[in-house]
Amino acid sequence: MPHLLHRRLADLEGAESALVLASGRAAVACTALALLRPGDHLLASQWLRPETRQFFEQELPALGVEVLYVDPRETRGWRRGLKRTTRALFIESPVLESGRLIDLRSPRALAQELGLALIVDATAASPVNFTPIAHGADIVLHDATVFLDGHGNGEAGVVAGTEGLIEEVRLKMASWGALPHPLARVQLENGLATLDVRVQRQNGNALELAQWAEQQPAIVAVRYAGLPSHPDYASFGDWFKGAGATVHLQLDAPYDAAVTASRATALLAEAPGARNVITSVTAGADAGWLRIHVGLEQPDTMIAALQRALSTPSLSSS
Repeated sequence: MPHLLHRRLADLEGAESALVLASGRAAVACTALALLRPGDHLLASQWLRPETRQFFEQELPALGVEVLYVDPRETRGWRRGLKRTTRALFIESPVLESGRLIDLRSPRALAQELGLALIVDATAASPVNFTPIAHGADIVLHDATVFLDGHGNGEAGVVAGTEGLIEEVRLKMASWGALPHPLARVQLENGLATLDVRVQRQNGNALELAQWAEQQPAIVAVRYAGLPSHPDYASFGDWFKGAGATVHLQLDAPYDAAVTASRATALLAEAPGARNVITSVTAGADAGWLRIHVGLEQPDTMIAALQRALSTPSLSSS
């Protein structure tokens, strides 16, 4: 079963090979360990998941690897950040914490020109919406919990790329004890059977929720890649086949994001029929923002829960 699972994952990404690891963190760590040696330099987008940034800032320097961060909005910043010892470029797109999209053209051109490895964490898109290898990436990473396993409660990571690179990652996975649990592989195998239909449904639900949110006075900004108002909408049409399941909402000042998220989560848990892949609502990385990972419920269910959660301001406006 494992080798068939790896073939299915590679085919989804348009890659030569793929590998399942113990977690999304393991996928990031073993990929970095496979590519980088003491004295090497990693150039990374500054927009990263907190756990990825923690590994880059705490573990890689201890192994003798230098990491420099680039503002991905500055296309020339990638070239300015290069060193003689640069071996790889690391990008997360879409950015899970903010919903931003990153234009791959500048880092892709550098990677191809200089023979560097271009690594893209595409967890927040899934291969249904975005296949970075088709746009010049060498390695694609996924935290399988977000989309691939189909249940939202599994723990596995995925790396896809060339046969040679994946074999290097496999060796690190074995050395560092990052092998996946057998049940996680089974769950991932089952989840892939419904991946396309699930993601397409989540894309549609998220777009409907985002369009509703744009009309609400309690919500002052909506960030969703499928809306023309998104700051990276131009890149969306070039790179992505779907806008994904994550909607970011900025609340008006009287509303506390953490309180609103807690209210909405409780209401969704009580909603009839919301028992499979349900919507999750959390406070965003920036103050005043909600991050909503949209599930498979009817859009009316999600909208009603959010509307009720916003029915009473959490803070005084004074």
